[in-house]
Amino acid sequence: MTAKKPVNAGDLYLLVTVAIWGNTFPTAKYVLGSLPPFSYAGIRYFIAALALMGLLAWRQGLSLPRRRDLPALLLLGLLGVTMMQLFWTNGLTMTSASKGAILVGISPLFVMLFTALRALSRGERGPGLLAWSGVVVSFAGVFLIINNSLTALNITGGDVVGDLLFIATALCWASYSMLAPPYLASMGPLRVTAWSMLFGALMLLPFSLLDIHRVDLASLSAGVWAGFGYTAILAGALGYLWWYEGVARLGAARAASYSYLIPVFALISAVLVLGEDFSLLQGIGTAIVLGGLVATRIGMQRGQQA
Repeated sequence: MTAKKPVNAGDLYLLVTVAIWGNTFPTAKYVLGSLPPFSYAGIRYFIAALALMGLLAWRQGLSLPRRRDLPALLLLGLLGVTMMQLFWTNGLTMTSASKGAILVGISPLFVMLFTALRALSRGERGPGLLAWSGVVVSFAGVFLIINNSLTALNITGGDVVGDLLFIATALCWASYSMLAPPYLASMGPLRVTAWSMLFGALMLLPFSLLDIHRVDLASLSAGVWAGFGYTAILAGALGYLWWYEGVARLGAARAASYSYLIPVFALISAVLVLGEDFSLLQGIGTAIVLGGLVATRIGMQRGQQA
């Protein structure tokens, strides 16, 4: 008998993380039924940032960032927390959680576009035909998900603004992903994530003043409090930590493949828990998006190896 291959701890970290992040979409939409978006985003991420700062102090000790690193940490916080959460939270109030998860999942396409522009500016070879084909295919799938028709044009409908906010969220995350690697390498993932999240949360808090008057804490149910804790602590703080634990064990390339599961978890949860409608045509569009993302990733890897 051959011995069973033990499960890698890195795989478990990543699988748990993408399950948490996928279920964040329907959970947050449920919470937003009782909390206004700006207050929810600001308070949620401030709590998440404090939790991460506590983990940083426990693991590595707490010391102020170097002055030369402050502009980068502020920019990462602005892109990865402030702007991203303003778009993400308000997008959830305007469109479905299932569509939101899929649209945010196209961030690797923006990463490839940024990579191509950077290569072009340096006179280097950019992504190949397979990668570009994957981009075209994925955006065709995105159009199908939003339009939800092969015979009529529906992109002027009510929730299109929410869909566009989720695409803007994907753009913010792609920008964060392109800017972060050198600082993750020099400062460490936990330190960069904790400080950038704190700065981003502090920039987000003033927006909470826009709708804080609508918050009635006494009227919130236990389910809303539980959902808030889930999205703040599990998704906002521990999710980031566990993701980087997985990346440290498996590497960024292998870890990236797990991100394709986030919209799958979100879609299943949104349909089963929230009862959201998701048509067969949108399901086909989702498969097209995921297929295009895989093709884009393979094409980029081949381009890097060439």
